[in-house]
Amino acid sequence: MSKIKKILVGVDGSAVSYRAVEVALDLASALNAEVTAVHVIPQLPADYVTLGVSLDINIDELDRKIMHEVRVMAYSRNVKLETKILRGRPSEVLASMAESENYDIIVLGCIGIGGAYRRLMGSVAAEVVNISKKPVLLVK
Repeated sequence: MSKIKKILVGVDGSAVSYRAVEVALDLASALNAEVTAVHVIPQLPADYVTLGVSLDINIDELDRKIMHEVRVMAYSRNVKLETKILRGRPSEVLASMAESENYDIIVLGCIGIGGAYRRLMGSVAAEVVNISKKPVLLVK
């Protein structure tokens, strides 16, 4: 296995995503690696937009609520951290970013959903595993 120096971790504000951050930060601390934590704001499908549905999301509020906690966690472990809030389809943004910015691994939380719910709603973690060319570490 090649050396891990750049770790990408997806954060959505859920408990399992914070567990993924903990794993990513612990890994980074042990390997002297850097971490980028990313929250991806999903874009609404075009048919929702034409119906007048919108997501009025305050990026500063997201940063305060989600990324502040991540920064505190990184600071307590003395790990170099960058945070980003992006827009798009989360699985595609994460996989594309990992490839284009040469991350060594993607760390994601997963809740282990299955059956009809997964077929109906999908799973960002499962999609990233399927489309990413980079290794993906899933945390429950």
